[in-house]
Amino acid sequence: MKAMRRWRLMELYQIRYFVALCETLNFARAAERCNVSQPSLTRAVQKLEQELGGSLIHRERRLTHLTELGELVRPMLKEVLSHAERTKTAANWHLSGKKAVLRLGIMPSIGPVRLVPFVGQFGAKHLGVELTLVEAPLPRLNDLLLGGDLDAAVVAYVPRPDKWFRYCRLYRERIVVVVPRGHRFEQLEVVRLRDLRDESFLFRTNCDMGDFLLESCRKEGFEPRIVYRSAREDWVQTMVASRFGITVMPEFTRTNAATVARPLVDPDLFRELSLATVPGRRYGPTAASLLRAIRTHSWHDDSTQPNSLQGSIMRFSKTLRSVAGSDAPTSADVS
Repeated sequence: MKAMRRWRLMELYQIRYFVALCETLNFARAAERCNVSQPSLTRAVQKLEQELGGSLIHRERRLTHLTELGELVRPMLKEVLSHAERTKTAANWHLSGKKAVLRLGIMPSIGPVRLVPFVGQFGAKHLGVELTLVEAPLPRLNDLLLGGDLDAAVVAYVPRPDKWFRYCRLYRERIVVVVPRGHRFEQLEVVRLRDLRDESFLFRTNCDMGDFLLESCRKEGFEPRIVYRSAREDWVQTMVASRFGITVMPEFTRTNAATVARPLVDPDLFRELSLATVPGRRYGPTAASLLRAIRTHSWHDDSTQPNSLQGSIMRFSKTLRSVAGSDAPTSADVS
């Protein structure tokens, strides 16, 4: 109880003075940095010591150094000060009306091919908006949504929808086999799961359907020969292009044009992508515009057409050039 009372008495200015003293180890320079007199800074640090119940600073003639207690609390108090400064900055941005910050969560396995064109269109219509994409696994996204740290999230493959969230279906994508150009699968229109038996497999550890895929292979009578694991989509795709093996991924996650994708069949695998929001939450006008734009966007325009994947990658490439303001070719333009 005493400790709780001490923490309640602590003031931000005391923390700011102490952090400055930690960085300078000189009372005069710390006071100058904080734009206060040296006696004022000294009294503030002494009061902080009283509230924490121990000495924070040792002064030995010209040698000033932190005590063990000072070293212990320094990173904690620095973090408190950092949070306070970020809170003030965010409040100032909000009240100034200069720029609205929107936070959209995405799962690591969701690729940019379908999302980047939408982000580009939304940004062109809302020039004063900063859209931040937060990448995290589904459990972490759920926590961020409930805590108010995200406005919404795009999620995939939710086997048991959580009652705390509302889901709006956006689009469906096939699970495909991705191989290097010249691979024997390039001559096929589709690839059966059992055909992967003798292939070197590059396993994407952020795959939300990874366990299901491995179990499906076992039901077909074989254990995939995994030669590499990584959570980095770019690394996996580059290694496929370099002929280290093949991989399986959602069709719109593939961005490396030096690879070839073929639909996986027997069984056919798909996944649903949805927008997750917290029902009943009040959104500001800008966040409401983002959610409305996501829900009404024409996600399905080309997902069912022949060569939809190559078309999407080409549109993805054009969007990147448009954002960069350049006509320079990107990797997706390589034939």
